[in-house]
Amino acid sequence: MAKTKAKSSTPVTLTLDPRPEDGQNLKALRRQGRLPAIVYGHKVDPVPVMVDGREFVKALARVGKTQLVDLQVGSEPVRKALIREVQRSPRTGDLLHVDFYQVNLLEKIESDVPIELEGEVEIVSKGEADLLHAMHALRVECLPTDLPPSIMVDVSGLKEVDDEIRVRDLKVPPGCEVKNEPDELVVKVQKHREEVVEEAPVPVTAEVPTIGETEAPPAEAGEAPAEAEKS
Repeated sequence: MAKTKAKSSTPVTLTLDPRPEDGQNLKALRRQGRLPAIVYGHKVDPVPVMVDGREFVKALARVGKTQLVDLQVGSEPVRKALIREVQRSPRTGDLLHVDFYQVNLLEKIESDVPIELEGEVEIVSKGEADLLHAMHALRVECLPTDLPPSIMVDVSGLKEVDDEIRVRDLKVPPGCEVKNEPDELVVKVQKHREEVVEEAPVPVTAEVPTIGETEAPPAEAGEAPAEAEKS
């Protein structure tokens, strides 16, 4: 019911330049199209670097956060790394900073692998039910070279309301160990929720006599009506 997406066969390489730690204006770097970044890892001293912004965007589109990228820092040997974190401006969405996690190809790592749905649930397509996508990433542990780019989940086998797929139903590539609990929900067919539009209650307006229109109480028998007050 689940399969992995094929990996990119062509390695992606990014050329990085060392970034001086002398308080260099990061805004000025970004205006030049350079993106501040850092390379770190297990038993690896952090190295501040900068990368061409356009080249990084191209690399991110190809490898995402689950595939290895080759980092060339000056004349050093190539470093194998994952794009761990991408910081963006909350106001504009512009790239601000990138974290590269350098890996040891002989050491296992933990990473979140995206879950992508494929196929069609007939009763959902007919509008008779909804499809709840409860889990969007699967936590796995494996060697960096065994890390799948994504887990594809086929939902076409779901036929009725309450049909579901849980973590225990997923199949991952050899060498990968799932760290999530087996009973965690991945996807489920649930009853279609129709939006009920409630009509706003009509406000009840109390009938308040208008000034000058108040009815005078009926006169007592034998009593003359009172004279109107002079303005």
